[in-house]
Amino acid sequence: MFHNYRFKNLDIKLILAVITLTIIGIFVIGSANESNQQKQIIGMILGVIVMGVMTLIDYDFILHFHWVYYGLVIALLIAVLLFGDEAGGATRWIDVGVRFQPSELGKILLILFFSWFLMMHEEDINKPKILALTLLLSAFPLFLIEKEPDLSTTIVTMMIICVMMFVVGLSYKLVAIVLGVTIPSIIILLVLVMQEGQTILKEYQGGRILAWLKPEKYPQGAYQQQNSIMAIGSGQLLGKGLGNDSFDSVKNGNYISEPHTDFIFAVAGEELGFIGSALVILLIFSLQ
Repeated sequence: MFHNYRFKNLDIKLILAVITLTIIGIFVIGSANESNQQKQIIGMILGVIVMGVMTLIDYDFILHFHWVYYGLVIALLIAVLLFGDEAGGATRWIDVGVRFQPSELGKILLILFFSWFLMMHEEDINKPKILALTLLLSAFPLFLIEKEPDLSTTIVTMMIICVMMFVVGLSYKLVAIVLGVTIPSIIILLVLVMQEGQTILKEYQGGRILAWLKPEKYPQGAYQQQNSIMAIGSGQLLGKGLGNDSFDSVKNGNYISEPHTDFIFAVAGEELGFIGSALVILLIFSLQ
């Protein structure tokens, strides 16, 4: 169950990158929303403990519970639809003393499950029966995530599973066929979504795509992304400094709603500048 643990096997550069990113994240979130800084610190401590424990456990032992992970994902995703907290028109969170998003935990558990499943079927991954079973096992949790609705997490989770299938040995012919169908389909979808009165996507989902493609035509839907671009640009080379009280700050003027979540990089760009933002991006890439 447990590894013979040796510190010399640890990647010191990786550890330093994680620690640096975590510290930067704590300060930037504290600047964006001070009340959330303590939560971030607690999350970091819990994360370090969990990672420490996981490094001591044999990966094969973890995978023995593959079906438990899959069942837990399905149970959590159903529970969030039945008993979850609603915010902003979406039901994505469960509060059990600690408010968390099951779909985010689900991504990790599905990686563990499909690691086992695809490993077991590595030799016959291209057989129609196995492909159909893989698609079926993927479709159920993806459907539940989309029903929250959470389209972005649905797409990210789907892409993770697709990449895992490709790494295991999915036929290049199948990949070419899928891309040959998917790319034109996406183009057609975008064209249809841009039509007035479309019913393919929910109104707010279509609005976000239109605001992204044509921000000047849909300023109400694009104000968040446009203001975030303005914030990043205003940071210039060195930034305005963490926790600054500058009167011309986009963040301080409350022009970015929920800056401590989806648009946290806008805060980093404004306060750390180009150099700080580039450092954050390089550190993230170093984790790959």
